Amino acid sequence: LNQASVKSTQVCQSLDVFRSMALKYAIALASLANAIADGGTIDWAVQVDFTTITRVSRTTTTLQVVSNPILDRTLTAPNGTTFENPIHRQAWASLADLGADLVRYVPWYPYPKKSVAELDAPEPGKPTSWDFTHILPMLEDFMNATYGLGHTTVLNFATQPCWLFGGAHGKPQDCSYPSNPDQAFMGYIRGDRKNLLDPTGNDLAAYYTRLLSYLVRGQFVDEWGVKHTGGPAYSNYTRAHGHVWELFNEAEHQYTAQQYTHDYDVIVNDIIDALGGVDQAPAFMGIGGAAAAADWIATFLDKSSHCPKSPPIDFISLHYYSGCSSRSDPETYSHGFFGGARDYIASAIGFVKQRDASSFPAARIALNELGVIMPDDNDPKFGIDAGLPDIYWNAAGAMFAYMFAELAPHGVEVLGHSQLAGSPKIPEWGIPLPQYPSVSLLDWRTGLGNARYWALKILIEEFSPGDRLAKTTVAPPTPSQKCHGSDLVCPVISGPDYEPVVLKCCDPSSTITHFDFVGWGLPGGECGNFTPGAACPSDTKEAMSWATQECVGRNSCTLAPWPRLGDPCGGVVKRMVAQARCSGDKGGTVSQQSSVPPLSALGAVGKDGA
Repeated sequence: LNQASVKSTQVCQSLDVFRSMALKYAIALASLANAIADGGTIDWAVQVDFTTITRVSRTTTTLQVVSNPILDRTLTAPNGTTFENPIHRQAWASLADLGADLVRYVPWYPYPKKSVAELDAPEPGKPTSWDFTHILPMLEDFMNATYGLGHTTVLNFATQPCWLFGGAHGKPQDCSYPSNPDQAFMGYIRGDRKNLLDPTGNDLAAYYTRLLSYLVRGQFVDEWGVKHTGGPAYSNYTRAHGHVWELFNEAEHQYTAQQYTHDYDVIVNDIIDALGGVDQAPAFMGIGGAAAAADWIATFLDKSSHCPKSPPIDFISLHYYSGCSSRSDPETYSHGFFGGARDYIASAIGFVKQRDASSFPAARIALNELGVIMPDDNDPKFGIDAGLPDIYWNAAGAMFAYMFAELAPHGVEVLGHSQLAGSPKIPEWGIPLPQYPSVSLLDWRTGLGNARYWALKILIEEFSPGDRLAKTTVAPPTPSQKCHGSDLVCPVISGPDYEPVVLKCCDPSSTITHFDFVGWGLPGGECGNFTPGAACPSDTKEAMSWATQECVGRNSCTLAPWPRLGDPCGGVVKRMVAQARCSGDKGGTVSQQSSVPPLSALGAVGKDGA
């Protein structure tokens, strides 16, 4: 790190930042890798060359907030008693303490009264159903913790009024909804985009124009010419102040990319006209996390797909969640979280290149839902801990840090951790069903941040757009296995990931001569005295034949039993053990081949030189 051409003061300042990140993140990431290594601690060398700046960072780390009863001001017990939410104040204080920018707020469709301002179709001779009673309290709490403190926001009222869509035959459909604003109702979204009753999209645009006018100007005129006043009037909610309006979420209503692009043009142009021009309107974010991202980018960022009066495209947004095979088994986290993230990172780098070559190369990429959703997350059988071990929160936080370290050098502009709050069922608080507890950055019992929260906070505080990213390399470790002079080589592979192992004779002129034993299933014993497992018997002869074919006569070989040897006992985490011998007298080594990145690191010099 002591580069002669760098002033000593700059080196010291840079080292302070780097050391804090190295200690807090390298340890977190490496600890997960070590769970795979099956050979004790291994040391990876991180080197940062502060004389070589690879790029100026464009990346903002942030989060999304989704409307959820756990964030309500008051809760209602099963006996009907209303009381102040015990974590309300702390939860919103925790959001404010992050000091994040481009914080995304999504009033979510399972709570129609909190996400749709006009729930019933307007009928002649009757007042309209415009009602912000259940929308404004949580929105105000959100804006007080962000907008009110000078931070930028991304608002996404993605849920479209059901009554704008027809049924299969293009006629008005049933659009009923719960009277209880806190009753989760996953069936509110009904009707495909092809059945939009006004296929021009003008009625849909009118809804969003009125909604945003109420939020920004404090008033609007409804379908029957009645003026509604008393809105919050967020007058600084403009592009000049850095605020953003995102259109729709994850192609709900079965949107195609072409249909979405059409409606984006209609709605955004109407909003701009209603607010008095581009400068009086917010910036705009498109795509909204639709799947098949590459196809959507190709369509949406092609100028020929848009109308002649093409509105601005300031951002495009995409989503990714990792998972794993077992909610409660940390052995599945490394491969599930980091392996999945590694694959998505490769895709995201491709999205950057696709954007750069498009008609809109200045559109910023917002990966504004990044996180983990665990198996059976909304199963009500779990108690107050949601069936998640404490290490889960560290693992999920480390995965987000890994994605930052890998994507910031490629110029992704926004990385949003999902999400501020979720919870298991808490019946005594009037929350009878879980709402994705594994995504929460807060402890739902206290409103304080968990490990995921603190991982995000460190990134927000230590890195920001304008930082100069330094050349950072991670050197692989020297294998911990030593040649002990024994001809025995005993590889062990354990599930649930069953990462391959490499057997290697220490003397380059030696070869693997034969196997004394190969067991797959639940074999017992230890090196020098392995035994078959009666509880999960497998064909030892087949396993021996396979290993012999792969290795005998070679100086080194790779063994990967799954799925080659099949499954001798379904639903059981298995292991493979073997006892091989090398010719000569120097013995051999065993090393794990992991597809999961063991360590990721990133060094930077701040805008102020620190």
